[in-house]
Amino acid sequence: MPETALKILLVEDEQAHVELIKRAFSSRSGEVVFHIAHTLKDASALLKKQDYDLVLLDFLLPDGKGIELLPANKEEAACPFMLMTSHGDEKLAVEALKAGALDYVVKSAENLGAMPILVQRALREWNLIQERRKAEEALRLSEEKFRTIADYSMDLGIWLGIYGELLWANRSVERMTGYTFEECLKKQDHIFALIHEDDREEIHKLFSKAVAEKTSGTNVPFRLKRKDGFILWVSISWQPIFSSSKEFLGIRASIRDIHKLKSTLEKLEDANRELDAFVYTVSHDLRTPLTPIIGYAQLLRKQYSDKLDDKAGQFLAAIEQQGENMLDLLEDLLRLARAGFLERPSKPINVETVVREVIAALNGKLMDNQIEIQGGSLPTVHLPKTLLNQIFENLLKNALTYAGQTGQPIEIGGDRKEGKARYFVRDHGPGIPDNEKTKIFEVFYRGACEEQTQGTGIGLATVRKIARQYGGTAWVENTPGGGATFWFSLEDMPEPNSLA
Repeated sequence: MPETALKILLVEDEQAHVELIKRAFSSRSGEVVFHIAHTLKDASALLKKQDYDLVLLDFLLPDGKGIELLPANKEEAACPFMLMTSHGDEKLAVEALKAGALDYVVKSAENLGAMPILVQRALREWNLIQERRKAEEALRLSEEKFRTIADYSMDLGIWLGIYGELLWANRSVERMTGYTFEECLKKQDHIFALIHEDDREEIHKLFSKAVAEKTSGTNVPFRLKRKDGFILWVSISWQPIFSSSKEFLGIRASIRDIHKLKSTLEKLEDANRELDAFVYTVSHDLRTPLTPIIGYAQLLRKQYSDKLDDKAGQFLAAIEQQGENMLDLLEDLLRLARAGFLERPSKPINVETVVREVIAALNGKLMDNQIEIQGGSLPTVHLPKTLLNQIFENLLKNALTYAGQTGQPIEIGGDRKEGKARYFVRDHGPGIPDNEKTKIFEVFYRGACEEQTQGTGIGLATVRKIARQYGGTAWVENTPGGGATFWFSLEDMPEPNSLA
């Protein structure tokens, strides 16, 4: 018997009908194997022992009706059941099909002779049913996984239909808003009805446009009014979703609770404003008494030099020098405090022009140290010119301070990478030890060479502060052959009508 032979359980109490059915399959000898049962009891015993490809089942048997052999749950049937009866009866056919039979056959001579064709048709239909069941089960499992993943998300996930109607929301809807999904559906504007009245119009416009034009958006903040009356800061991101056939299915959105973050940022901004105001006030107020102290020291040294010995002159010179150092420190503190966020210019700034102006202002120091500035191509950037001037002035002064005695050139260059404009100032001085490469951007930190060099330790802190305020940062790398290369990056905005 071939391994692929069709195995049929024939449950029939009339031997004549058994012979007719077997004769109909005689031309397929070896392809079909029959197991015969004459009662429900015998058939049940055989079904428990082995599996069959199909069961041909008489409706009336000596010990009961054939439908009693069908599984209580037709979804659990391991194979198709074809019910046979000697008399055609519509009511009987309906009863058989409801009980889980795949087909219903009247035992006429014509039908019994055509049984191979009827069996083939039943098996094809069964295979289609099984494939559909597998697909439905795979879809059910996929949806279950999706819902499980979505429900475990801390963000509130929603699906808006092609008309902006609410189709689905995950379990976070109740945690975040206090309302159940069903309660949200009853509201005229569903979840959007909970948006704070001052923010509602703007969010409505965004989502009306998103549905109409199939657009996406990211991290748009607004306020949500919870069921208990609490006003919650959230942000929403969304994108259009499409079927595999490119049919628009609506908008998938994610709402994130940013209340604590918003509160923390507001407190931080307040603290920074207070700190900057304090630094500005202190630096400004300290200059007032310091200027006359320096002036009196200079006056004493010049007008009474004939009455002072050399030691007294040295003391006065030291007072002047320390006063000047204090003035420089206060000036740098003022500049650090003023380095706040300014609106970006609408047109890009020519950075090469800014660098030329800074070099011209430092020309005297460059000539004294006989230092050559070697400049490369510098990308333009949308940043206030005054801030660019501060950055390059601080970096060039730093290079002159720490590497100006070597006679080696100072190099300036830049590039554009990942949407950011990047610039460097490279010197060939003693370099920066690895353990100081992050500390040198801290306020007042001047490194191991502090006693050998002049400076306040604020210039590099100012560079980093400005870079961070515009989406970038500042860092230092070793110059090949010795020295330090100071980099800073700035997030640039794209040109109007640009695809970038």
